[in-house]
Amino acid sequence: MSSAGNIKHIAKAVRNVVWQPTKNAKGGFSSQEVFLAVGQPQTLVQEVLFHGSRGNGKSACLLMGFAQHVGKGWGSYWRGVILRRQCSALNDLIEESHKIFPRIFPGASYNISKREWRFPTGEVLIFQFIEKIQQYEAKFHGQQYTYIGFDELTTWATDEIYERLLSTLRTAYQPTQQQPLMPPKQVRAMTNPWGIGKRWVKERFIDGKRSGQIEVIKKKLLTDDGKTVETAWKRVAIFGTIFENNYVDLEYKAWLMGIADPVLRESWLLGNWEVVDDSAMFAKVWNRDVLLIEPFTIPAGWKVERSFDFGQSTPFCCLWTAEANGESVTVNGKTFCPPKGSIIVVGEDYGTPLNPDGSQQKRDLGLFLSTGKMGQRLKDREIRLQQSILRNHPVVRPGPADNQIFNGSRVDNGNAPTVAKELASAGMTFVQSDKSAGSRVTSAQLMYERLQATIDDSPDKPHIYFFTNCKFLNKSIPDLYRDEDQPDSVKKGADDHAWDALAYRLTWKRPVTSIQQGIR
Repeated sequence: MSSAGNIKHIAKAVRNVVWQPTKNAKGGFSSQEVFLAVGQPQTLVQEVLFHGSRGNGKSACLLMGFAQHVGKGWGSYWRGVILRRQCSALNDLIEESHKIFPRIFPGASYNISKREWRFPTGEVLIFQFIEKIQQYEAKFHGQQYTYIGFDELTTWATDEIYERLLSTLRTAYQPTQQQPLMPPKQVRAMTNPWGIGKRWVKERFIDGKRSGQIEVIKKKLLTDDGKTVETAWKRVAIFGTIFENNYVDLEYKAWLMGIADPVLRESWLLGNWEVVDDSAMFAKVWNRDVLLIEPFTIPAGWKVERSFDFGQSTPFCCLWTAEANGESVTVNGKTFCPPKGSIIVVGEDYGTPLNPDGSQQKRDLGLFLSTGKMGQRLKDREIRLQQSILRNHPVVRPGPADNQIFNGSRVDNGNAPTVAKELASAGMTFVQSDKSAGSRVTSAQLMYERLQATIDDSPDKPHIYFFTNCKFLNKSIPDLYRDEDQPDSVKKGADDHAWDALAYRLTWKRPVTSIQQGIR
């Protein structure tokens, strides 16, 4: 070919570019380029979250993360699945794939009923949905994927489905002379910092890490010949912004920049994980700067009680609360005088396994303690509180608990063992909570009213405050969502046990007989 013909050929090739990653205007690699790079065998990071602002090209990258290995010699062993929580939510991704794949891979075919692409060299990409964990067995158990993609990861309330799908990341490929490398098995997830699953995604990928920091998780495996080998699983969160994406029109960028709601703007434009999702139950009335206070010694005239939500395979939670009587205290040189009846959550014990750094090992996992050991643990925690902030309260009043701990109390003329009796033997006594019809709505509304009164500094309505040492409660409240079927109540979900313990306290009416009997 002549040099002139070669130039025309190159020019035509440039004009035929179907898709290319965005470029960093300041030099260096763009977020999309990094995303594709960590999917290569030589620079592989197995688990990646691509997050940030809306319009940064996450969905296209999810498709191209798979497409970059089509035709590389792995054939049908390069098998991928892209997931959404609901089937209808897949439509945009499927439509986007029809704009790209046929032009890059002539001969690629799409099966509508199976929602899958088959490529001329044997690779397969499937679009699938999974809303409930029960669907895993029917749709995914026993499958083998080398590429698993989750679009809008925070739409899944917990990590249960995510973890289960990781078990399908495997391959039976054997290296050949033509392709000596193993397929780069990888999990890819896309999301904005918004939605019901925000908390677990943030804890897994964002908390305690610098932006772009690759976390290396060492795992030990036992080989067939009985030897132990150590492997490294790598995880990273990649931040992308709409301002990198030249394919998005200026009107859309201007719309994002002009969002009036500051919370929505922080999340959708700036990709800020620290803002409270305003679709959460208490988002409109949650202000950490007002509600969270440093611990102080509780006056002797304030009432102190404990409340409890039971769990063994799931976490248990005991909360210690103080009720103000109108008496003022001095905290860090300032006078603190909440209205009479205000509640201050002063301590918690959340029964879940922790990592050395104090973080939770696994969401919604309990300690599997016997009731006797659980009671002793709670008592030890209470004694430590009485040696510090509750030093004016040698006796803590029994407050409400999950009513299931009293189950069996009427069996064998009341002599049958119950959880409540076992806890009481360790000195941790409780009374029944209000589990009547409508109590879940009532607790949520009482909480809302107290939060509103607190941030408004209302002088004639009871407030609610939380000591900063109650980390599980303080972390979970902003991530509580409304129940779809009963919007004025809190949706049940993983790690809501601290809320349950607090809800029992909010709806509990202190019996007059307790005071008359001199129970302090």
